[in-house]
Amino acid sequence: MTNPTEILGSRILVTGAAGLIGSAVTRLLAARGHSVIACDDFSIGTWRDTPEHVVWERFDVAGPAAVECLARHEPDVVVHGAAHPGGRSLEEPSENVRVNTVGAMQIFDWCARRDTPVVYLSSSAVYGEQPSSPICETASLQPGTIYAVCKTACEGFLRTLEAAHGLQWTVLRLFATYGAGHRPGTHQGIVNVMLTQLLANSTPLVVRGSLSRVRDLLYVDDAAEAVVACALASDRGGRVLNVGTGRGLTVRYLIEALCTALGRAASDVKIVEEPGTPGDPLYSVADINALRSAIDFEPQVPLEDGLARLVAARRGD
Repeated sequence: MTNPTEILGSRILVTGAAGLIGSAVTRLLAARGHSVIACDDFSIGTWRDTPEHVVWERFDVAGPAAVECLARHEPDVVVHGAAHPGGRSLEEPSENVRVNTVGAMQIFDWCARRDTPVVYLSSSAVYGEQPSSPICETASLQPGTIYAVCKTACEGFLRTLEAAHGLQWTVLRLFATYGAGHRPGTHQGIVNVMLTQLLANSTPLVVRGSLSRVRDLLYVDDAAEAVVACALASDRGGRVLNVGTGRGLTVRYLIEALCTALGRAASDVKIVEEPGTPGDPLYSVADINALRSAIDFEPQVPLEDGLARLVAARRGD
């Protein structure tokens, strides 16, 4: 996808560049000839390649080195994706707040004072529990986790800094994004959690929450296209946009689709439902009409293709 109003030759700073979405955004920007300052502390992210046009910086986003890096590179645009994961927010709430609010505010404050636009990667978690119909950006926010409260607060920070300093910003509320960039584990990403267990032949497969929960699953390359288009657009005037597919499927269907991608019979997998995580909604599907209007977005990777790519990557095929 290309944006007709794209700003060419930009210098983009990406935080969380070693993670799932940040790495895909960094690769896509570099492939299109933009200079990228890729920033991460590598506490969660694993991608460390050095393609042409990419310079790495390692720092804690909530520490003083973050501001020093911004001042040294003077980027044209900042994509702020670094975050402490939602799956660990109840285990490490203080760290979640430190990284996800203090770290974000450091980035936002510097950008506001230097007139540098920000694209902030928020989350569908800000919506919390909603009626079972595609969720639009005007829905009331009902964050039910520490992580979601932090994301909601950061959206408010941006509005306040816009009023005080004229900060240009775009908020992208990403729905459940999956791909090969997640470190295998059971704390981050519903697809990652299920696939990690299936590849380890865990018995039983533990599902925290109902198998009837409905999710909007977006392949990471599609997410990166949306992020890059918004980062390079000439219009960054305080927009909040959902990023998803607009289609929902149940957790049970996801497990069956993963089994198909793995060449296994879903009927052979013993599943145990455990109590859900506090704040985890039953329904989370995006209305993406605003994103379609803003950047002519349409997801390109069907679930089955995305899962096949992910499985191949995990197996090293």
